[in-house]
Amino acid sequence: MEGGESELFDVTARGPGEPEVAIVGGVHGDERSGIRAVRRLRDADLEFQRGVAFVLANPAAIAANERYLDSDLNRVFPGDPNGDREERIAAQLCEFLEELTTLSLHGTESQPTPFALIHSAHEREFELAARLPVPHVVDHRGMNEHTITACGVNVEIELAFEDSDRETARAEYQARAFLKGVDALPGEPPDADPDFFHMDAPVQKPSGETYEVSVENFERVPAGAAFASVDGREIVADEPFSPIMMSPYGFSEIFGYRGHTIGESLAEVTETWLDRDRE
Repeated sequence: MEGGESELFDVTARGPGEPEVAIVGGVHGDERSGIRAVRRLRDADLEFQRGVAFVLANPAAIAANERYLDSDLNRVFPGDPNGDREERIAAQLCEFLEELTTLSLHGTESQPTPFALIHSAHEREFELAARLPVPHVVDHRGMNEHTITACGVNVEIELAFEDSDRETARAEYQARAFLKGVDALPGEPPDADPDFFHMDAPVQKPSGETYEVSVENFERVPAGAAFASVDGREIVADEPFSPIMMSPYGFSEIFGYRGHTIGESLAEVTETWLDRDRE
């Protein structure tokens, strides 16, 4: 599988047997830390215990250092085999990843990072994310349904949007922890104790020229508190919420997302949040 499984995305297989696990970078071609981490791990002399596929999802966008070329790849999953470039990538990549356990590395201008994004349609994603060295895990079910988490069991890690050795090392640290957690590398992953949130709804930006955000992501904003401003005019919360991926200029039309806490441990989330779908 060296060199590609697809003309649209690049795959390198390492380890014994067929791939059972995947590490993906470059879903967005300008999120460089994840791309560099995939290349480093792919080329490293590691003692893999399971087959691992290292995937660069959008090589043309990576080469151009652009987020995407035709359409946003992380908004068109599970794709269309007859669609534009990114829609075709999504269709082929989703099919390839469907039976694999996957970590996808991304970059965001939101702080703090890193944090994990999962989709509660796959309960296994909660278990995987809970073993990663991140402080927060976000279930985005019901929001942004067409991301790579639509493809099998797939955890996204959001890192700082920064092309640096420091952020690449952080991306590689997360990937190594994931590979240890799924027994693809020897050793135990670092201790982890994240809290859990659900992403509820986007916070729209009013028209303006200058935007500010005055709260911290994942820290609860009470009703009546100012959380942002537009051209110096404060925007006040009409109900309590926890900001998720909120920043002044990370998105063109929204500040970020409202969220709420769904548990402080995996056991709590399993007993309450996940049980709602079983009743």
